[in-house]
Amino acid sequence: MKTQTVAAIDIGSNSLKLVVVRASTADSFTIVLQERERVRLGHETLKTHQLSDEAINLSAQAIGKFRQIAENRNADVILAVATASVREAENAAHFVAEIERRTGVRVEVLSSLEEARLIGIAVAQKICENECSLLNIDIGGGSTELSLMKAGEPHKLFSMKLGAVGLTEKFIVSNPPKPKELKNLRLEIALELDKPHKKIKSETWEISTGTSGTILNLAGLLSFQDNESSGRKPSIQLKKLSALNEKLAQMTTEERAELPVISPQRAEVIVAGGQILEGVMQNLKIETLQPCSYALREGVIIDYLRLLEA
Repeated sequence: MKTQTVAAIDIGSNSLKLVVVRASTADSFTIVLQERERVRLGHETLKTHQLSDEAINLSAQAIGKFRQIAENRNADVILAVATASVREAENAAHFVAEIERRTGVRVEVLSSLEEARLIGIAVAQKICENECSLLNIDIGGGSTELSLMKAGEPHKLFSMKLGAVGLTEKFIVSNPPKPKELKNLRLEIALELDKPHKKIKSETWEISTGTSGTILNLAGLLSFQDNESSGRKPSIQLKKLSALNEKLAQMTTEERAELPVISPQRAEVIVAGGQILEGVMQNLKIETLQPCSYALREGVIIDYLRLLEA
């Protein structure tokens, strides 16, 4: 396979993300640039199941910008995928048609398990070059995916309707959240985890990993608390995460936005995101989690390159 430039766009519930890579093989590529636009596509959509005109307009603007950036880098192909917010929307077909009409970019709406598979292959390649068994947790704005990977291939995949944006809008009304709101949020997490827990409790794996902005931000906060200056994202210890979650829940959105590594938009949903991660780790008896920078976009690229090589 000749070296080529590949761009991938992840249309998520919390933000739209672009990555451009130079690739010679599926196992070897260099990230050229990364961009992010916070559109909050999941705002109201996860409740109403309708993508608003405003959401479509903002998405089209961001994707049009991403296309220009990718073309400026001489991208040979632009791959675009959409996740929970578009997947759950009744007007998803209209969204896809409008984006293609306005930007020329064709969007593939991923099933929840395909999303889990693509995230899993990216993490398996990044963390252990497909040689180990791992369980990855990915917390998005509208859903959470679990990918149990063995030797680089999916062994068991799960998707739950647990997203940082969706749960915030459903349960958190007060600022800071009231104990009753947090109790109801945790109950929802426990209920959603019941089915995956039953199907995965007899499994074993070597490494537990985590992807997504929520997990990377939580790792960054824990690193700051521990005064780590290396810039490396440390592992997330369940005990420390629980203490951090308790602290975050006692703060207002404005106070959380003043914390290092947390943007104002992330400050709105980090309480729910942290509770999801804590709930999953407790449920699956994970004491330590290794954050991973590769996620859906990289999985889309790896999958595309493997198909070219086949």
